[in-house]
Amino acid sequence: MADILPSFSESLLKNGIISQEQFEKATALAKAEKGEFEDAAVKLGYATYQELFQHQMNLGDSSTIDLVKINIPPEIIGLLQVHAIKKNQIIPVSKKNGIVTIAVCSHPDLGFIDNLRFVLNADIKYVLVTPENIKNAIRKYYEHESVDSVNTLLKEMADQQVSVEEIEIEQVKKFNEEAAAIEDDGPIIQLVSLIINRAVASRASDIHIEPFYNKVRVRYRIDGVCQEADTLPKRLQDSIASRIKILASIDISEKRRPQDGHIGLKYKGADMDIRVSCLPSIYGESIVMRLLEKSAALLNLNNLNFYESDFKRLQAIIRRPNGILLITGPTGSGKTTTLYATLNELNKAGTKIITAEDPVEYTIAGINQSEANEKIGLTFPIILKTMLRQDPNVIMVGEIRDAETADIAIAAALTGHFVLSTLHTNDAPSTITRLINMGVKPFLVATSLQGILAQRLVRRICKQCKERIEYTADQLLAMGFNPEKLKGTPFYKGKGCKECNNIGYRGRLGIYELMELNETLRDMTYRMAPTDDIRRVARESGMTTLKEDGLRKAKDGKITLEEVFSVAGSDD
Repeated sequence: MADILPSFSESLLKNGIISQEQFEKATALAKAEKGEFEDAAVKLGYATYQELFQHQMNLGDSSTIDLVKINIPPEIIGLLQVHAIKKNQIIPVSKKNGIVTIAVCSHPDLGFIDNLRFVLNADIKYVLVTPENIKNAIRKYYEHESVDSVNTLLKEMADQQVSVEEIEIEQVKKFNEEAAAIEDDGPIIQLVSLIINRAVASRASDIHIEPFYNKVRVRYRIDGVCQEADTLPKRLQDSIASRIKILASIDISEKRRPQDGHIGLKYKGADMDIRVSCLPSIYGESIVMRLLEKSAALLNLNNLNFYESDFKRLQAIIRRPNGILLITGPTGSGKTTTLYATLNELNKAGTKIITAEDPVEYTIAGINQSEANEKIGLTFPIILKTMLRQDPNVIMVGEIRDAETADIAIAAALTGHFVLSTLHTNDAPSTITRLINMGVKPFLVATSLQGILAQRLVRRICKQCKERIEYTADQLLAMGFNPEKLKGTPFYKGKGCKECNNIGYRGRLGIYELMELNETLRDMTYRMAPTDDIRRVARESGMTTLKEDGLRKAKDGKITLEEVFSVAGSDD
């Protein structure tokens, strides 16, 4: 600003905004740092940018800079989103020493200043221009270029991918004034639809839209691994976020707090649901969309890759009239899939099943499904207590999160109900210790538990590029396997092809550890025996560990030893 208005600093002195001493110190600091006088004055605490701005307006000079004639770099243009720029009639001009200079045509209010500081994570300085200059700059830097760039993106993306029309997104019925304006932005609508469409067609479980300083990254989580799909211009960030929020019925004006919503869609005739999560970050809102198919019709225990011995034992456990079966593992280990597959197996005309979920991820015909809502006090314990008055045969609780939920679930199991639930533990034996540590009495755990199924998901070798490999003894030892035991055993991995996007993996399957409680294990639970002792007895009683199940599936050529080691580690 000082190089544009060489007499501005003198006018501050002349009008008593700063003293002669302050003027000299600020001038010296500006020269020493090779910066601007105004920055030095603010740094020394002699004035604020708002005071300097007001003084500039009082000078009556509204032609301090011509935004159309100067060249504003693309990374500066991308600092703010096009809708914010049009709405507030502002243009970012430069960024230097952590200070962003913004061209404005009127003095902004303090709330707007605070919001800009938060969005840009920087101090703000203003330069005054005419309203006409702002409008011309918006046309130059945003309107023509944005439409062309989005259309070019769409052509590039669509040429290599499936058509946008394959997805039907359920439109929300009510829009506020700002949302309606964004809704008319055809290219952005197509771009968001294409991003979602490609994710569904790629078998992605999640879409990650991540803002950075000068770009927006789009990644898909496929077979449990994030893969970069596209890099989009920073200036499209706000438009994309607003479009997604509109579809998910999320407040587009709220950008400082986390928000959640959902989008309904159809893909090739199937109903799907997208759970949307918005999280503020230093460069804007990070958006993650989880893709879920609403129907669980295809979920079947026969399709979950159990070995016959484990499958028969699991079938025997779930046919019992009472007790608890817990499915355990970390987030993303497929617990929900196994849970619903088990419900499908039990879903018969003569069996009443009630669920308490948060949220309901699949809908199953013939089952009474209820969704927890803590905002209105509808928690798992409340639903469970009501369930017991509904005369069910089978109860499913989405997750045992606390001692109260565990106590009610165990009480239900001891009064003639079969209970299914999940818990976050690393393996089957440690689940017993976890329940006791939660405050559940050992004798209740011992008498109610029928079985514990621990599981993980591992990537399946691509069938199109599968080839035989040989591991060295050192490689096997590094992964915790005994080279002598595996000597001469054939193993496989994918070398990478078009079908698997040159990764070598396509799809996932489960590895399992099923611990069925017998009298010995119940007695050890009652006595609160150490987890290692419980694990040893369980293995002696026929339990196959996660690593052992993974190893036999690797021997069958379904998965690699690296995948087994990455999720199961060493248990020897």
